[in-house]
Amino acid sequence: MRRLFPGGSLIDLWSADLKAKKIYTVTAIILLIGLYIVIFSFSAEDGEQSSAVSARVTEALVRGYFGLIGKDKGSIAEMVLLLEGIVRKAAHFLEYMCMGFLSYSVLHLWRGTSKKGILAVLLQVFVSAALDEFHQYFIPGRCASFKDVLIDTAGGIAGILVILLWNRLFGKSPFPSREAGHCK
Repeated sequence: MRRLFPGGSLIDLWSADLKAKKIYTVTAIILLIGLYIVIFSFSAEDGEQSSAVSARVTEALVRGYFGLIGKDKGSIAEMVLLLEGIVRKAAHFLEYMCMGFLSYSVLHLWRGTSKKGILAVLLQVFVSAALDEFHQYFIPGRCASFKDVLIDTAGGIAGILVILLWNRLFGKSPFPSREAGHCK
């Protein structure tokens, strides 16, 4: 066996990479399950609860922004009303961006870049978003929105693109792989 570093071999290195891949996979799956729970919990809130949460988050963001730029805080209520819808849609986008990133990162880690993998994750994100909106249809004060499904799916695409752009810019995967790990 070719020695890559004192006391190690190619087999030892592959075993370490395999262990890292398994740890990453389990971690990503746990995060995905947590994300699904968070999304379901937010979707289960009635219209008043959901709006109140959005207003509090928007207000915190506006207060933070005004604090950074030193603007008078007198117009916070107006800004919250103006920006609440944008913050809600940005939250949709970011939740599903995380979903797309985590899901595709696991597929990419084990299978590499593939059109089938990308399509599988896009289908997962789209179906998840559609089921989320279907769930909201039955919640008082909420409604289903195909526009939200599209925003969510766009978020999933962005998550996948992060991984693809990383590969393109740096020429390698940000995740441990069979090829990675050689010492220089």
